[in-house]
Amino acid sequence: MEYHSLHMHILGEKEGFFSIEISYHDEKCIITFSPSEKAIKYLSDNNLSQFIKLREFQLRKLLHNKRPQSYYAGFTLNFVLHDGLPDVSFYDRNKITVLNNLENKFLVSKSNNKAEGLTELFTDGSYNQELKTGGYALIIKKPGKDLQLYHFKTQKKGNNLIELLAIIKGLEILKDEIKLRIITDSQYVIKGITEWLPLWKINNFYTANGTKAKNIGDWKKVDHLIKNRYIEFEWVKSHSEHFENTICDMKAKSVININKDEKNK
Repeated sequence: MEYHSLHMHILGEKEGFFSIEISYHDEKCIITFSPSEKAIKYLSDNNLSQFIKLREFQLRKLLHNKRPQSYYAGFTLNFVLHDGLPDVSFYDRNKITVLNNLENKFLVSKSNNKAEGLTELFTDGSYNQELKTGGYALIIKKPGKDLQLYHFKTQKKGNNLIELLAIIKGLEILKDEIKLRIITDSQYVIKGITEWLPLWKINNFYTANGTKAKNIGDWKKVDHLIKNRYIEFEWVKSHSEHFENTICDMKAKSVININKDEKNK
């Protein structure tokens, strides 16, 4: 699948529609978009506008996800469109998300099937706002070997960040595993790695809303750790009695409880 890097520039607004100039190589086209009506109109009729129409599903996802206050004259953004056909099932959480980065081409796809014989990494994290303490745990399951369980304490804040820290630690421990599967209940982690990270990189870690992404240093670690690797991501619903996810959840919280007991002594 081929990826194309484009540039958008919001020119102005009239009656709720924003004029947006999109450029690709030496060609430009103008569209209008209404954040409230979710309507796109093409004001140009050239090769670039036809190119975009074929990939409108992707453009709509970007425009729909932008916060209303991020639409203003002068806003600019680099973004990526690919040659994949529109596929609503791409956003099906129950499918396996496949990141093939073996040649650093960052190819993302969906699959109903898991590759056989992969080392599996199960992770979960928890944060206690009252204690300002977090914990995360991970289980490593290698084919034909006993499970390995790790758990860690952290002072970093926020459930999403701690979920990300668990992935980072697991990828570091498994640095010699070229192919693996990550099982997590965090959509933040899966979408962050497979959807948001490549866009942040081309925009100096600015989001589609024009704000800096959070936890940039940690995301840069992830970017380094996924180079030249094939990774499958499997999402599991939290607290759904999934065995490994439940164990990781219990161990992550136990780190916080130990910290709580120490403070109460």
